[in-house]
Amino acid sequence: MLIDAIHVPGDPVGDILFHWSPLIVLGLVCLFGIVLLFLGFRGYAKASILKKAGEKGDAVVTRKWIKEGYVRPEERHRIKPTKSHFLRFERGDGDARHAEEEIAPIDLWRAVEPGDTVEVIYLRGGSMMRLAATSSMIGHGAGIVQMVAGALMTAGAIGGFVGGAVAAAAGPDYRTAGPDWVADRAEILGAGPPADPFLRLFAADARWVEVVFGDTQGGALMANTRRILLKPDQASGQALSEGEILDAWIDPANEFNAILDLERDPAAP
Repeated sequence: MLIDAIHVPGDPVGDILFHWSPLIVLGLVCLFGIVLLFLGFRGYAKASILKKAGEKGDAVVTRKWIKEGYVRPEERHRIKPTKSHFLRFERGDGDARHAEEEIAPIDLWRAVEPGDTVEVIYLRGGSMMRLAATSSMIGHGAGIVQMVAGALMTAGAIGGFVGGAVAAAAGPDYRTAGPDWVADRAEILGAGPPADPFLRLFAADARWVEVVFGDTQGGALMANTRRILLKPDQASGQALSEGEILDAWIDPANEFNAILDLERDPAAP
């Protein structure tokens, strides 16, 4: 949904927080999705390569630790945080040393301490390595899950961006006046460029106008106000400033049912 605010220059921080934030969020989601895709593909490829060409050997444990999953403090009395048991291990390959960190099976994690050796599967001449006690299918499965999650996030962010861009760049949504509507007037109460980032990027000449319809001298129609988005081809060549008068059409049966002549379908009689 397009932001129906008028951009007022002079507050870049507020502009970013309240207007550009939807576009920024889409960008961050897309970036995170791409990272997940990369990590998932790397994990899947690593598991596949080690399964096909890996060799067994020994590596030295250099660190072990536990990482707890997050549970809100008020729920810790009924929900036990999940725990992941990590090992860091290293092995030499010629003049190079390779290190990996991996979630270890609980029995293996309990059985070893820093300085002990563990059996690993490694790729000769490469930096790939994993614990032999860990099934290669775990790497395949985790990689697939990450790739799917990354693809969904990336596709959703791109879809949101494309949808916003198409809506902003599309032509005006013309409206139709009834055959018995009467020509009248509308006074501009305020006008300005859109604050919506999609409109600024893809319809830079669009304008928001806030108008009051009808003859307002007696105040009878003061409540008949509306903010209207005029796309570039509607706003082009128009004097859209406060106090300007625009042609309008009003339904005589319902004075609150009114449109600007600029909104009127040009194909209509």
